[in-house]
Amino acid sequence: MSHYTHFTIAEREKILFFLAQSKSLGFISKELNRSKSSISREIKRNSDANGIYSPSDAQRKYLKRRENCRAKKMLVDELIHDKVQELFLQHQWSPEQISNRLKLENNPIAISYSTIYRGIYAGLLEESPLLKGQRGVARKLRHRGK
Repeated sequence: MSHYTHFTIAEREKILFFLAQSKSLGFISKELNRSKSSISREIKRNSDANGIYSPSDAQRKYLKRRENCRAKKMLVDELIHDKVQELFLQHQWSPEQISNRLKLENNPIAISYSTIYRGIYAGLLEESPLLKGQRGVARKLRHRGK
């Protein structure tokens, strides 16, 4: 089984060229060494409402889709970061309490407790930069086991 690769702008230009010459999907797929279904999907997915295929629009859509598919960094958002930092440091709430309370209040801010823990351990909730040897916010976690 071959490795999947995305269409390049050059391949998209060739698709447009062959479509303008009324070539079949089978012919285009052989010329580009791609499967017929990949060519069909590319044309269907990136054609406008009138059924016209544009390589530049297809490339732009591809880049936008690729950008949007990545996971969002929740604690980078200033509003979320400030709210979580306030509740954790000043009110001494646990990450579970913060997460569940925000969900209960139907708050536009929604964040999981595991994301808050990752932020704590990554040092994203520190009030000021740590000096060498300082432990930081992770020390405030209340792990009181046996």
